[in-house]
Amino acid sequence: MNTRLWHNTAQAAEHAGCHTDTVRKAAESGELHGTQRKAKGRWRIHVDCLDAWCAGEQCAHQRVGQVAS
Repeated sequence: MNTRLWHNTAQAAEHAGCHTDTVRKAAESGELHGTQRKAKGRWRIHVDCLDAWCAGEQCAHQRVGQVAS
């Protein structure tokens, strides 16, 4: 069992079963919530955000501030 909370793009891609470019592009577009310590830096993606993205949902970080319909 993997207990890692934060993934880089390669680890996230392995976890999600997709290519690293897919993860990077999703993070860059905001579809997948991730953080960078500096511009053009490495992406860090929390496992909860990654699992939500894999399920086609928004993570809790993306739902903050949204108005309920």
